[in-house]
Amino acid sequence: MSNERKKILILFNGEHIAYSPTVIQLYDELQKKYDVTITAERPHSFNNQKLENRNVLYHKFYHVKGRYFYWILFQLASLFNREARLFKKNNLNYKEYFFKFLFVKKTIKKHQYKAIISVDILNAVFCSLLKVKTDFLSLELTIDEKHLPLINLNYINCVLIQSIERYRYLFKDKQIKTFFVQNAPIYKDVVKEVRNGLIYGGSAYDELGFYHCLDYINTYNDEKLTVQGAIMPKDIDRVNNDYKHLLDQKRLVLKRKYLENDEVVESLSHFEIGFCFYNFNVPVIRDNYFNYASAPSGKMFADLAAGVPVVASNIIGFKFVNEFQCGMLINDLSPEEIHKAVSKIRENYRFYVENGIRAAKFYSFDKAIEPYLKFIAER
Repeated sequence: MSNERKKILILFNGEHIAYSPTVIQLYDELQKKYDVTITAERPHSFNNQKLENRNVLYHKFYHVKGRYFYWILFQLASLFNREARLFKKNNLNYKEYFFKFLFVKKTIKKHQYKAIISVDILNAVFCSLLKVKTDFLSLELTIDEKHLPLINLNYINCVLIQSIERYRYLFKDKQIKTFFVQNAPIYKDVVKEVRNGLIYGGSAYDELGFYHCLDYINTYNDEKLTVQGAIMPKDIDRVNNDYKHLLDQKRLVLKRKYLENDEVVESLSHFEIGFCFYNFNVPVIRDNYFNYASAPSGKMFADLAAGVPVVASNIIGFKFVNEFQCGMLINDLSPEEIHKAVSKIRENYRFYVENGIRAAKFYSFDKAIEPYLKFIAER
């Protein structure tokens, strides 16, 4: 009998694989038993990078806009190639998708896989076009959502998703084997007794309430905020122009170095309270309200795994914060409302810390993913 490990393929959508904790942790758990490969787009943006120490197969990012060569190539392919004709018939954007599809097709045909996991809708569409069974991992609802009807559900083995609300949004009353998994780290005891200052983790954008946090510490001059995550050049410029005094006073500290999952939680454990906001005044967040309102961001669970209570937006995806009493939910991101929430946590700080740890243990990724791992092993 061969001792060769069976292969599993994870089809990732996009270039930000290094910033997808769910996929990274899924890879790590599967790698214990299987030979796992991830496909992802080669990083080309300033804040994306290759994922180190994992088996990732990168495909080229095609800058096809305005290039007649690719248009002619696709038109010729659509005369003879079945999938190209399907792309044309179903109004799939060949400039964005077709060459990525060919890469996925080639990768799938290369080996016999025990499981193929499609991250988000586009890869599930590809598998459906290829008549290949796949496990569907839903992270973002808005990405290629209009193409969801192109998926033949007979080719979906199971669905991994964050909540029943998001499942019903996608599949209505369809009955598909489902596993509920949050974007949470594996809980490890890294909680510190001494913490100082407030923490904003993750991408520092207006869309995620970044400037509301800056306005808060600007209003309350006894507060200090550390930002741990990626910051766009335009936001660096805005911070240097409008909040330079906070940098000079060292009440605002920017940490932009990329951290591995375990490093993120360890770093967060040194801080007192974390912020997890969505700014629904920004069009991209407001117009995709359900996607953002229905699932907690990974930084929320990273804070809790570090024993850090949170102040967060009052949305359906964060309702468990009230259920576990591990932080405060607010409707208004004004400095005054943030201050009330911060003060409330500080009044009974140990209570919120202990409840945060309880929540982190409950949602720990290894515990949540175990039924899915069993499902793969037994089929």
